[in-house]
Amino acid sequence: MSIGEKLEKTVVVGFGWVGQANALALARMGFEVAYFDVATPPHHYVSRYGLLYEKIKPLGSLLEIDGPNTWYIVCIGDRVSEDGIQDISLIEKALESLKTSQGKVILRSTVLPNHLSRLQFDLYLPEFLHELYAVEECLNPFYFVVGSRRETVYPSFLKEWESRACKVFKGTPEEASHLKYLSNIWNALCVAFVNEFGDSIALPQTEAERKKIERLMDFFFEKKSYLRYGQTFGGHCLPKDTRAFMAAKGAGGQETPILRAIYRSNQLHQKVVDTYHTLPQWFSAWDYGAYRRGFSSVFKRLWHGFNKMKPVQKTRHWLKTKVLFFEKFISNGSLPDLKKKWNKFAQENYYYYANPETKSGRKVDEFEIKETGATDYERYVASDPIVKEYLNDTQNKVVLDIGVGVGRMTESLAGKFNQVYGIDISPLMLETAHKRLAGLTNIFLSETVCNVIPYPDNQFDFIFSYLVFKHFPDTQLIKEYFCEIGRTLRPAGLAKVQVRTGPSLHFWQWFYGVSLTSEAVKTLAESVGLVVIKTEEENKKSLWLWLKKG
Repeated sequence: MSIGEKLEKTVVVGFGWVGQANALALARMGFEVAYFDVATPPHHYVSRYGLLYEKIKPLGSLLEIDGPNTWYIVCIGDRVSEDGIQDISLIEKALESLKTSQGKVILRSTVLPNHLSRLQFDLYLPEFLHELYAVEECLNPFYFVVGSRRETVYPSFLKEWESRACKVFKGTPEEASHLKYLSNIWNALCVAFVNEFGDSIALPQTEAERKKIERLMDFFFEKKSYLRYGQTFGGHCLPKDTRAFMAAKGAGGQETPILRAIYRSNQLHQKVVDTYHTLPQWFSAWDYGAYRRGFSSVFKRLWHGFNKMKPVQKTRHWLKTKVLFFEKFISNGSLPDLKKKWNKFAQENYYYYANPETKSGRKVDEFEIKETGATDYERYVASDPIVKEYLNDTQNKVVLDIGVGVGRMTESLAGKFNQVYGIDISPLMLETAHKRLAGLTNIFLSETVCNVIPYPDNQFDFIFSYLVFKHFPDTQLIKEYFCEIGRTLRPAGLAKVQVRTGPSLHFWQWFYGVSLTSEAVKTLAESVGLVVIKTEEENKKSLWLWLKKG
């Protein structure tokens, strides 16, 4: 960062959901951040970013730290009536107060295209954030859409966001607004269509009927965001933005039959939701590192095109047959081999958990380790209904984290469980974990020796393992660990582990591990006295298991 960039100050105007996500992302990037709000808002992301809030300064007045290097990020929400009339009076008031400022203004509020002409700002940067991962999406946006009426030099944080984005669009503020509404209305359409089609097949009178509908939808749409049968589209944005856009076009004399149908369909499906209380609430998916731009993504597209050529496909098929033949004479690896590999990772790149390509790709730091750990904990533990059923009071429970590594998820587990035990095959990983987690007194770490969990029988209420068994080279090793899980799990306890599934890859590539079908893993678990409560494919490569004692 240059001296000029270090002097940049950011003031978030409006400290609600969007404002806090922006402020936390900027604080995470190392910028001086302050906020101004007429009210004292609650901290919406305190469970994962409690300490980071301390870096964000509240201001007593809007222009308290005003200067030439100050950037004001306006995140004040609009209000939309039931008949679709958008009220942006609060946004107008804030922008009016900023007319006398020396700094520049970035508008992030959702504003209809026809309202933008009467507003004064330097850049219009509509947000494309999902409530669950808003901070993470600020840091690594999928869409970077910016509208301006004149050339404006971007601040350094905006340049960074642009470099991390998957798709970039630059145009007028009106074009940026149209893209914002296009995104939200398209998402609303997806939700309404899938739910209406599901209702037309068979009303979800039973859990079995609902599962049948989900199976059809997930096969066709591959569990993509907004395309899963369940709850209506709700929240704050989709309903109001659909109403507002529909009303604005209607006021101009335009017919919008599809938009009206979206809203009506959603209302009808709400009756189904109210009648049968079994429909799930799906959240939009967002993953770290999923949205990278630049040379790597271009290379991947070129590589994909190259591999589609018939001569290349024939050559690859011939080589594959030869590789499969020689694999018969190559060792599949062992636990000592895995130990060596993970000790090497610990020396070269213990950030592997947050970004497997750290050495050659983007850099991550300690805070991102915490972020990914907290996100995965929320996704795989806190929001899991089976975990909630078996562990209704986690404060009195004892948990084991298999494959603890540097303690990425262990911190989140320690905040919710009474005691957290962690094991790993790599002493060097554990050495780093001890340093990172030194201040947490309810965490106990040990090295795994000879496939044995080094703890007594019936000690754990919950056993969890993520991104670990996927690396095991053979079923015998998995079976041995399953046996240890059964031994150390309490009679009323629960285990949740992830294994690899899908097409088997080359055995000599150790990190792929052995691939198991749902049927095969059930047989393996039952052979050591475990009962499989449920199996679920997260994607084509990952299979989750919920286990209990027989």
